[in-house]
Amino acid sequence: MGKHSFLSASASHRWINCPPSARLCEEYEDRPSEYAQEGTDCHELCAYKVEKALGRRVKDPTENLTYYSQEMEDCADGYCAFVLEEVANARKRCADPLVLVEQRLDYSRYVGIEGSFGTGDCVIVSDGLLHIIDYKHGLGVLVSAEKNSQLSCYALGALDLFDGIYDIAQVSLTIYQPRRENVSTWTISVEPLMDWAEHTLKPKAEMAYQGEGDYVPGPWCTFCKAAVKCRARAEAKLQLAKYEFAMPPLLTDAEIEDILSRLPGLTKWAGEIEAYAQDAAIHHGKVWHGFKLVESRTNRKYTDEEAVIRAANAA
Repeated sequence: MGKHSFLSASASHRWINCPPSARLCEEYEDRPSEYAQEGTDCHELCAYKVEKALGRRVKDPTENLTYYSQEMEDCADGYCAFVLEEVANARKRCADPLVLVEQRLDYSRYVGIEGSFGTGDCVIVSDGLLHIIDYKHGLGVLVSAEKNSQLSCYALGALDLFDGIYDIAQVSLTIYQPRRENVSTWTISVEPLMDWAEHTLKPKAEMAYQGEGDYVPGPWCTFCKAAVKCRARAEAKLQLAKYEFAMPPLLTDAEIEDILSRLPGLTKWAGEIEAYAQDAAIHHGKVWHGFKLVESRTNRKYTDEEAVIRAANAA
């Protein structure tokens, strides 16, 4: 089994809303970005700090982190302090709550497909309450815990493990996103969570596994590997063509407002198409008829000329 499950919890927002995208994304290789690696590094640092604060023997990973910085240190410290506060709250309900860090959570039973799992950053289990805490290092997208499908999948996996040991009636889901100053918590009773699993998650998972259903463009396209070549997304973006490039004075206020609301997504999509075409031409020899590669020119300005002089003299 690979490192990532086919119906991963982290991608669940996409495959629940656009089931056939799961199979389509299989055709594209993973291309790790420096942002993803930075997030991985910070998760490792966060886990270390929490484990150490809980009195467990762990090795400091700092020297092996590629993107370690003071900002990352501060983010991890804040996360650790938050987790410890929640552990203290759990001890008010239960003398000995269970605290799990980087816990594998298998929710296969709830999607009907073996090998469906994810990793919970921190899971706190106490009498009456299961708390899932997920660290987000990203700056780009503000993440909400409310009805968050990724954390809901994690909760289902944790309930599968611990509901028979602890009498769990409610589940709290928390997103801790320090670089956006965002701490979002949503609490749901176990019964409606199970209802969502049975009537939403499982049917959508079955469709995704079979590659069935309609392609539905939306915010979930942001992290879809196939988004740049998705016809449904292209058709949605090109709906602006209905205005037939009319001169602005000929458009109504309502039409201009509609265009303005769509422009950010349209320009982002156009940039993705251009980047995809350039990558295919440069790295895979793709020929786009009517277009040719031209070496770009960049103008660089040194921010510290004295440092440049010293480096040149030393060389």
